[in-house]
Amino acid sequence: MEGLNRKTAISAVIAAILYLVFFIFFDRAIDLWVHNNCSKTWLPQLSDYISYLDNGSFVRLGLALCFILILVCDSGIKKRWAKFLLYICISRAIAIVISDGLKYLLGRYRPIMLFENNLYGLHFLSTKWAMNSTPSGHIIRAFSILTALSMLHRRFAGIFIFLAVLIGASRVIVTAHYPSDVLFGAFIGIFTAIWTYKYFFIRDNEFDKQIS
Repeated sequence: MEGLNRKTAISAVIAAILYLVFFIFFDRAIDLWVHNNCSKTWLPQLSDYISYLDNGSFVRLGLALCFILILVCDSGIKKRWAKFLLYICISRAIAIVISDGLKYLLGRYRPIMLFENNLYGLHFLSTKWAMNSTPSGHIIRAFSILTALSMLHRRFAGIFIFLAVLIGASRVIVTAHYPSDVLFGAFIGIFTAIWTYKYFFIRDNEFDKQIS
């Protein structure tokens, strides 16, 4: 347990530093460059398709159907597939709750507000889409489920993480988020899945060896 606590704390510090550095120095420049140079190319359309892989409405519907499937077929969670599926669903559900809460609390202006109204930064406590950029909900959802799948199927971890990174890049290319929003979301998604995995499957000493 201490090993995971330490790794989470160190990663959180690194993520916070990177977030602040990008927030202060790079986010505006990157999104303005993407907006000015890529908006009329094929990249945003392709990125829209990639982003659609993690559409929030489909995710919530999928969660509901998976929970129903588990309740109907194996309510006691005795079968391996049911435990795996429940782990993935719980990781995803926790990630969504964290995402929605932080979006409302921090209330960061999305890039569109910079392009159209020259507004940038945090204003706090907002439910409006244009004012809840951080962290990226798409990325939290993507990294939570794809990290969960990586924990269950280690041979394909590289493919799963590549897909998550691809979704992250797509959110910047369509200028729905700043790079720091994506980094923040990736951190939350990854560690949500890791902590949930720890409580589902592994004792403290065994888990610390696996993540070392």
